[in-house]
Amino acid sequence: MKKNLISILMVFVLLMNVTACNRNQGGSSSSTSSSSTSGTKLNPDATKTVYDVLNGLSKQNYGKIKLNITTETGDMQLKAEYVLTDRNVSYSVEQMNLLPEDGNLDGLSPDTKQTMTGTATVENGKITKIDGDKVTVPAYGELKGSFDFKEGYFSNVRSTDGEFSADVKSASDFLGTDRALTDMTLEVEYNDSALEKITLVYKTANSTVTTTYEFER
Repeated sequence: MKKNLISILMVFVLLMNVTACNRNQGGSSSSTSSSSTSGTKLNPDATKTVYDVLNGLSKQNYGKIKLNITTETGDMQLKAEYVLTDRNVSYSVEQMNLLPEDGNLDGLSPDTKQTMTGTATVENGKITKIDGDKVTVPAYGELKGSFDFKEGYFSNVRSTDGEFSADVKSASDFLGTDRALTDMTLEVEYNDSALEKITLVYKTANSTVTTTYEFER
């Protein structure tokens, strides 16, 4: 009887040990699997260059773009301000006063320039109508800006988190234009999801131009 009791106790102890080992092995496997899964996560943007990022942001749709242009020719400075949406362009443009064609100077304003204002209607990306002072409004695509951030177009690059500046070696390629622009410098401010501000300073044949784009989502 005693031998049978001892045998039963030994079997019970063995069963308890086996159960404990299985539990420990299961817990260890679960912990290892979890650690392995978290270790394989990769940053999908880790291989992007600043040029990739800026090109992506420049192709975003922006609800509003504010464009300010200051043109300096000798001692004369003229300003133009445009606010662009998908449907219209409001403008405030300074222009030089011209002498009357008939030579009559009576009533001529003593100011050398005047400000022309109004709103242009945009349909399918094109300006179709102007309400206000009659001015020559640049094409909608030109006002909106087309930027190609390709590394070969820049020199003296300075890039930090959220800021990029450089000298533009190929202004025509960067802006996609055939205009003769020289000595262009560029400054860009941006965040993870959008461009914030682009400032361009360049020269034409007779003038120095500062152009600033401000972007709103």
